[in-house]
Amino acid sequence: MPKLEINGVTCDAFVDESLLGAARRHKAHIGYACGGHGLCQTCEVIIESGMDALSPMNDVEMAWLTAEKQQKGHRLACQVQIKKDATIKFTTRAEKARRLFNNAFLAKKETLPPTSHPQGHVGEFFSFLGMETLSHLAGVPMAFGNAVGRIIDGRLTLNSINDAVSAWSERAPEIGEIINKTISGLPDAIAPVTTVITDATKNVIDAATKIIKGATGGTAAESGAKDGVQAVPIKVEKK
Repeated sequence: MPKLEINGVTCDAFVDESLLGAARRHKAHIGYACGGHGLCQTCEVIIESGMDALSPMNDVEMAWLTAEKQQKGHRLACQVQIKKDATIKFTTRAEKARRLFNNAFLAKKETLPPTSHPQGHVGEFFSFLGMETLSHLAGVPMAFGNAVGRIIDGRLTLNSINDAVSAWSERAPEIGEIINKTISGLPDAIAPVTTVITDATKNVIDAATKIIKGATGGTAAESGAKDGVQAVPIKVEKK
């Protein structure tokens, strides 16, 4: 049975299972906003060892990942299958961002790892954030073209919308916990602002989920019933 080391935690996996599937089963810190359809890049990981036990890079990964990232061992976990009984070690981009954020704003000075960035750990975090944003934006045109091609050849269907909704519902408690832990470590002057942003983000996610469910088959009556509001039928009789 293959072994995975995800963000320093060892767990079991299966041959032909995707890295994202294994990470989700073990509740690893990994993104999957699109539900695992190669539409968002949030499941990006950095393979540290065991690359030869994985499936070759496919067209979806090549569309999203720059040539530099491909050379450095970056993959999209939703697109990678485990092909051999081996040990595979990787770090998720989400976890790397969390560690850099903690070093910049939450960790005590005596526990900080060394950094070569001229602006210290804060500069290191924002440099990472900026480079990742630019990399993501650079990949959008090719990824969009790839998605259109997959829709045409039938590899990408409307089921991806339902999978994305399920992914957000699955991650909501974890996201809330991460946000609350982050807020508790911030200075008192910043925390209230962050709380407002957090509440607004949760409201947007809830509203978007209801809209998508309605557009993919949910009815207004079903949506209202879930919110505790019972739909009242109205009958109009002709005289």
